[in-house]
Amino acid sequence: MKTILTSLMVLFSACSTPHIKNINDTLQITSKEQSLISDTGKVLYESRVNLVNINVLQKVYKMSNGSILTYEDASLSTGYIYSYGMSRTVGLIFPQYNTELLDTQANMYFFKLSNEKDTLYMILENMNKKRIKLLYGFTKESFTNISKSIVNNKEINITSAINLNESTSYDSYVKSRWNSKNIILDTIITKMGGRSKLGI
Repeated sequence: MKTILTSLMVLFSACSTPHIKNINDTLQITSKEQSLISDTGKVLYESRVNLVNINVLQKVYKMSNGSILTYEDASLSTGYIYSYGMSRTVGLIFPQYNTELLDTQANMYFFKLSNEKDTLYMILENMNKKRIKLLYGFTKESFTNISKSIVNNKEINITSAINLNESTSYDSYVKSRWNSKNIILDTIITKMGGRSKLGI
């Protein structure tokens, strides 16, 4: 585990809304016009999953210190929303993991995904249930500090739990499982104005 060569400066008030951004191969968490975390990475793997009314961009980054972060951006067609709350949605997208929601800050959700072999710490941005962004690969400490820093207004360093294994296929760092089952059997999305689903 190595420290990413960047710092997280929290400059927003309790009423501001943080965002996950991917701009010119730079991963950022921002609030209003302030960059809270920013580090440029090399894209090792990029893919798109195109399903009925869901388009998912997936990128695996090798960050400036060699560690690995995975970014996913899943947007829906006009007129559709995610059917369930974010915990249920994440459980459907990552069926091989047990899902635990550890914290929420504004539109950000902080999840622990675990099974017998692996533990992922993931930050999710919920954009009015029409689009979600995922960022995962953090250490537990960095993950916890990001959540706390939003409230405590302090600067922290970020670390990644994953370092590049040259013998590993790059697409293996993408842990989500988007497929037609999500739509047909799991009804992960619904037409706006349709019957709402329960869940957090």
